[in-house]
Amino acid sequence: MPFRGGAVSDGGYYINICARAALFITIDLSVMAKGSSFFDPRSRVQAKKHPGVKSDDVLSFFEHMSTLLNAGVPLLRALTLATEQTESVNFQKALRDVTKKVSGGSSFYEAAAAYPQYFPNQAIQVIRTGEQSGQIAPLLAQLNISFKKHAAVAGKVKSALIYPSIMMSVAVAAIVIMLWKVIPTFAQFFQDFGKKLPAITQLVLNASSFLQHYGIYLVLGITAFVFAVRAYNKTESGSRQLIAMAMAMPLVGELLVQSAMEAFSSNMALLMKSGMPMMEALDSTQKSFNENPVYRDALGMIYHRVSTGSDLGSAMQATGLFTNLTVGMVKMGEESGKLSDVLDVVAVYYADKVELMTLRLTSLMEPVIVIGMGVVVAFMLGSVYLPMFQLSGG
Repeated sequence: MPFRGGAVSDGGYYINICARAALFITIDLSVMAKGSSFFDPRSRVQAKKHPGVKSDDVLSFFEHMSTLLNAGVPLLRALTLATEQTESVNFQKALRDVTKKVSGGSSFYEAAAAYPQYFPNQAIQVIRTGEQSGQIAPLLAQLNISFKKHAAVAGKVKSALIYPSIMMSVAVAAIVIMLWKVIPTFAQFFQDFGKKLPAITQLVLNASSFLQHYGIYLVLGITAFVFAVRAYNKTESGSRQLIAMAMAMPLVGELLVQSAMEAFSSNMALLMKSGMPMMEALDSTQKSFNENPVYRDALGMIYHRVSTGSDLGSAMQATGLFTNLTVGMVKMGEESGKLSDVLDVVAVYYADKVELMTLRLTSLMEPVIVIGMGVVVAFMLGSVYLPMFQLSGG
């Protein structure tokens, strides 16, 4: 007798699941007969498309271009192949438009410059210099090395910040849960206590009551504040004020200065090694500091002083925003005629310093978070037990 099964719903409808069972049994039997399974082993090697554009997507594109061009592949063919390897949907659309423009007679530099949101100014200038000099393959190789160095430093910084971020989140969550769920269970008991509560107990009860009644407004207020700060940071005056404030802070300001030294040195070294004149390299480096108006203005002053006859080291020193080491190394590079090589050394030095400073900051944050969380939890537990000790003591 063939298998039959079913269920009767409230409306009396009979649902026969024979077809479902038969369908399940016969799914892809031909594939299984060939030795395959329901699980496709190719799923992990297939490219996973995503709509956003990550820094890894741009890095991967330039790595592919560098490899292909240095292997002797023509530019248009290299663009086509690198575009098809891109996993970002939006970036791939932009690259297809770039490839189309190049095939129509436009230069790679002009086509890439139409997408400044994807191609950093540093990359666009290197491409322009490479096309003009006919050395685009080796220059893209240098650009790729520079991008990898930046990506490595950024990756280490992010990794160092993960653990303190998790600790901070856990600490805040623990405090909120205690105020929201634990403390209210003792509120009625304390009301029946019949005596005046200790100051710390009353403070914790007030904080718990505030969170119970106005917690949603507190969250909305914090969210609105974060969005307001971000919007203010996007304005010229706001960005300038916030950067200046951060640079005045201990440790954080030192980290920002060292990051600026690394960015300045690496950009200048790459552009000058590509054959770009120093004035053009300064102008291009200034544009790369769009998110830091303090150093962008300083580079504008340097450009003006150098154009009127000053040497680079003295112009940098006059701004008061460059470290003595950077200024001294630049002066030595100008005197020896090896400025690009010296700047490369400075960039490596400050990249290491940024990494060490980040580790130092995170190592200082961890005990502060742990101790802070312990103090707050101990304070709340003490506020709960103190009235009980008074009650038991008569």
